[in-house]
Amino acid sequence: MKRWIIAVVAAVALTGGVLALTWTRQAPAAPSQPLAPKTVAVVKTDLTDVREFKATLGFGASEQVTGRRPGTLTWLPAPGSAVDRGAALYKVDNRPVWLFFGDTPLWRKLDTPGLKGPDVKIVKDNLAALGYKLGGAADEWTPATVDAVKRWQKAEKVDQSGVVEPGDVVVLSGKVRVESVTAKLSASGEGALMTVTATGKAVAASVDARQAEVFKKDLKVTVVLPNGVETAGTVRSVSTEVKAEKNSNGEDTPTIAVDIGLDTEVGSFDSGPVRVRLTSTARAGVLAVPVTALLALREGGYAVQATSGLVAVKTGLFAGGLVEISGGGVTEGMQVVTTS
Repeated sequence: MKRWIIAVVAAVALTGGVLALTWTRQAPAAPSQPLAPKTVAVVKTDLTDVREFKATLGFGASEQVTGRRPGTLTWLPAPGSAVDRGAALYKVDNRPVWLFFGDTPLWRKLDTPGLKGPDVKIVKDNLAALGYKLGGAADEWTPATVDAVKRWQKAEKVDQSGVVEPGDVVVLSGKVRVESVTAKLSASGEGALMTVTATGKAVAASVDARQAEVFKKDLKVTVVLPNGVETAGTVRSVSTEVKAEKNSNGEDTPTIAVDIGLDTEVGSFDSGPVRVRLTSTARAGVLAVPVTALLALREGGYAVQATSGLVAVKTGLFAGGLVEISGGGVTEGMQVVTTS
């Protein structure tokens, strides 16, 4: 009898355990439905590619002055001093070497009436700017030119020879500020003497040579000063010399020097880091999609995924996360798949 009771209890306990297990088991989850892809519409818009470059505020690119008059240096200017047209830039054997404005250096002695050339024009243009009257053609050395040179030499208290030697003047683009003097008094008047800059504050940028094509002479740019104030600037020159500079990873990067003049005074700032902002490309009324809508094709080129299938596209300007697209079948408002 006791054995039968124990068996019944065991059976009941076993049944209860099975029932408990059955009651606590969760029903299997229903298969999840795939999410619908996110789409965006092709829009017609204006795209503008705005770029920024690191730069330095100062007095612009420096230029080396090389002396060409034999003799002994007897006077040199102080760094920071400004030298204008007709003023002495330095002295050799106590004779001034004057600053003339222009873009062609003197390469020969000017002493014979009848000589013609751009070097003659440089001398005549500068003497005229200094108030001396000259006759004849603008690029011809005439007896009147010789007389004007003698009057100028008399005013400068030097020998009145009527002759201008290549070493008598230094031809630069305009008024300059002496940046540094490398030569020493009593040294030779021939060779590297000093570096000069323009007198107005300017911005110097070392631009990656692969992006330098966006800079052109006379291009208008925006300069963001150290305090965040923006001012207008104009590209004065773009170097054709490529130099290697270390980037943040210590790798050599080819760079081009860009000199930018400021259109307005910048007050108390003489130097410091600035940013140069410019609009390199602008496209009006183009069809565009987010860059994330582009699909790279195995055979090359790009496509977008429309509701009707893949549509091959030609890409244009990339700007602000958008890309210009064109091609057969691309229309404004068309829905395309994007990954974000």
